[in-house]
Amino acid sequence: MSEKTRLFVLAMILVVGVVGGAATARYVEGNRANVPMELPRSAAELQDTFAAVADAAVKSVVHITMRSGGDFDVFGTPENVGSGVIVSAEGHILTNNHVVEGARQLHVRFVDGKEFEARVIGADPESDLALVKIDPPRDLKLVPAVLGDSDKMRVGDWVLAIGSPFGYNHTVTVGIVSAKHRRAQLNLPYQDFIQTDAAINPGNSGGALVNLKGEVIGVNTAIISESRSNEGVGLAIAVNLAKWVKDRLFKDGKVRRGFLGIAPYDFNRELVALLRDDGIGSVEELLEEVGLKSPEGVYVVRVEEDSPADRAGMRPRDVLMEFNGKRISGQSDMYFRVAEVEPGTEVTVKVLRDKKEREFQVTLGERPPRDLYGRTRRPK
Repeated sequence: MSEKTRLFVLAMILVVGVVGGAATARYVEGNRANVPMELPRSAAELQDTFAAVADAAVKSVVHITMRSGGDFDVFGTPENVGSGVIVSAEGHILTNNHVVEGARQLHVRFVDGKEFEARVIGADPESDLALVKIDPPRDLKLVPAVLGDSDKMRVGDWVLAIGSPFGYNHTVTVGIVSAKHRRAQLNLPYQDFIQTDAAINPGNSGGALVNLKGEVIGVNTAIISESRSNEGVGLAIAVNLAKWVKDRLFKDGKVRRGFLGIAPYDFNRELVALLRDDGIGSVEELLEEVGLKSPEGVYVVRVEEDSPADRAGMRPRDVLMEFNGKRISGQSDMYFRVAEVEPGTEVTVKVLRDKKEREFQVTLGERPPRDLYGRTRRPK
């Protein structure tokens, strides 16, 4: 993949189009018990399953229109449109942050045409997720989606992407899980994407990636493409990350993350390039220098002054091996493990320094808010 393609993904956050959500299979045949559907044994059953899941999903789909300026014009034309997934019977809706960011007016429309004003109750730019809320009337029975377990999905599992690419409302596409735990160079520290070849195009932002049990296992967010349209590489935020963020937005309206204050790097060619002036020519040479037989943990390139790590005694060139009693497999793993600990908590950190293991007690701070994008989000 060319560098041009890698950079182009920065512009391919899908900020236009209505996107779908997903409901559970209990709504496929009325209000039967909330039990996942049995997987099909034949092509005909598979076809019926696709149809049933798609039919159930639209009950949890909302169309979101947003304006950051004045009133809607006489034609009801918004500045931005997207979609969201209903996640509570009280009217909470999960979507992408870039769909609702900067909104002065939000309107939510259901598949049956009912429309309500909405408000943002919490947003998290660092994961590109947001939670909006409507106040439904008592006679409106909402159909919350069931959020599944993205860690249990397998490469090769069937999935449905539901949304409105290029304005074609409630389009359903089918594909498989192509890969898990992808990072997409979107300048976000908290990335955990499911890659799929189900067609995702501009217009699918905030929609749901659904498994054959009717469970949401991802929030469709981006594509990698040179043509600004689907080329078979779609990215959805893994629902386990989305659930974690959702719960904190529901509670506090924001996400409070633990903060250590280091610049960690995986053992790769990028790190070797940074250390070339120190005489490091390969990953193998670096591993030998720090005393490792294979890549594990993260290499500390920088420790921020007066940060929790600095006050505890950590230094550049340390190799962070264990955090709060758990081994660290790499940079992404470290970010998530630090983030999930409440600020102010004291944790034990084990590092490798001069080929010897050392232990530090660190009281985590709160990660300061930052604009981690630094880029135009809307494709031209």
